[in-house]
Order: sequence, then structure tokens, then C-alpha cells
Amino acid sequence: MKKAFALLTGVMLGFSLVASSAEAAAYTVQPGDTLWKIATANKLTVQDLMKLNPNVSTMLYPGQTLQVPDEKNVYIVQPNDVYWKIAVKVGVPLSVLMRANPQIANPNVLNPGDSIRIPEKPSAYGNGAFPLKPNTYKPYVNNYAEARTWSPTGAEIRAHEGVDIFADKGVPVYSAADGTVINIGWNQYGGWRLTVKTDDSTAFYYAHMSGYAGGMKMGASIKKGQLIGYVGNTGYGPEGTEGQFLPHLHFSIYKTDVSPWKTIDPFPYLSWWELQQ
Repeated sequence: MKKAFALLTGVMLGFSLVASSAEAAAYTVQPGDTLWKIATANKLTVQDLMKLNPNVSTMLYPGQTLQVPDEKNVYIVQPNDVYWKIAVKVGVPLSVLMRANPQIANPNVLNPGDSIRIPEKPSAYGNGAFPLKPNTYKPYVNNYAEARTWSPTGAEIRAHEGVDIFADKGVPVYSAADGTVINIGWNQYGGWRLTVKTDDSTAFYYAHMSGYAGGMKMGASIKKGQLIGYVGNTGYGPEGTEGQFLPHLHFSIYKTDVSPWKTIDPFPYLSWWELQQ
């Protein structure tokens, strides 16, 4: 048992490093971490750190993911700065910049020395749409590449290949981009899932759904923002299995021009799309 635990811990730490390098604004909690320690290291107050992570309690556990400012994308407020001036300076729409900084209690009052996070537009799919509508889902974190242990044999340790967005069962799911359905149906890991090819090298993957919207079939053409299915908790077993975890949408991005397909961190894309809503 101790050997298995040590192996799992080592794998989780390895996956954490992968996730952190892919999205620098995501921090994976290490043994001995506290909110104060993490906040101080990122030049934040504990209160500001908790505002960035509203679903996190004061009790942390190793492997948990927190959102922290990306140092390479932080602007330090200067005397006489106002939001619209900063938005023009950094080339980000004002509304997007304000949504990216919920820790600023009063956007009309900026204090010199305040840290403003500058959201970075992805190099591709920047015009995508967040797959769930505002106020229909819970705050989410980057759990890409975290360790997962379920398998049909019960003996597999693997990396999580997407990001989970928790919501009530039945919440509508919408396509993040135009594309063509290339896979639909049951997958023992993903339950009722849908794979949409968005271009010659990329596919978006939606999983654990409770059902599909009308018209979903192999070869169907999908438009950005089109209803494609509903949040569920299906999977982790043979067809029909559900209830093994809380309802959520699992969203992945795969590069399909390699074999086997290679997953990439979808969190930066989801974060950007969410700010456009």
C-alpha cells in the first residue's frame, strides 16, 4: 500500500509540473502549503487569493489546483492609471480586462502598486465560445494532467486529459467552435461523449454528458454556439453507468495530426472564451 501511495504521489507531482508549465496561472498545492504561503509567494493577500479561488476553503490538500496571477502577464498600476488606459496600453478589451480581475473591488478606484492580470488571447481558436452559459456552472480550476486512477481493470494511473466544469445534471452544453462530428456514443471512460473535428489538426471532445441534442450524429456539421448535449455524470463503466462522480462537463482539445492523438491543456482557451461571455 505504501509503495502504491508513493507511486501515485510521484505521478501526481509529475503531472502537476506538466500542468504548471502549460498554464502558468495555475498553481498545484504542495505538501506543507498554506493560503498565506501561496499568497505571499504571489504578492497577494490571503483575501485576494481567495477571491481568485472562490470555491477553495482554508483547508488545502496536495494536488489541489489554485489560480494565481501569471507573473509574465501582470501589470502593476501606476499613479493616475485608470482601467480604460490600461486596457488600451495592453491591447485587451476593457470588459475582458475587468472580468479577468475580480479581486479589484471597485474598478473605478485603482491604487498604485495594485496587480492587474492581463489575460492572454490564445494563438488559435481565440474566437471560440465557452461551452456553458454564464451562471449555469460552478467556478472551475485547471485540473488538466492531474492523476486519475479509474480503469476497467482498476490498476491504471493516467493523466487527466481535459478540464472539468461542474454544473447540475441537464445543463445545456454548446459547441465551442464550428466543426464536424467524428465520434459519438458511449466510451467507458467518458460516458456519452462527442468528438468534433474543428480543423485538419484539431478536435474538441465533450464527455460525461447525460444525453445529446437533436441532430447529433456522425458527420453532422456543427456551428459555434450550437446546442450539442447536456451535462451529466456518465462513464467509468459499461454503457449506462452513471453516478460515479458529480455531474460535470469534461472538455478536451486534441491534436489529431499525430498518432496517437496528443492532448493539449484546454484551460487557457476556456479562460479566454469565458471572459468573452
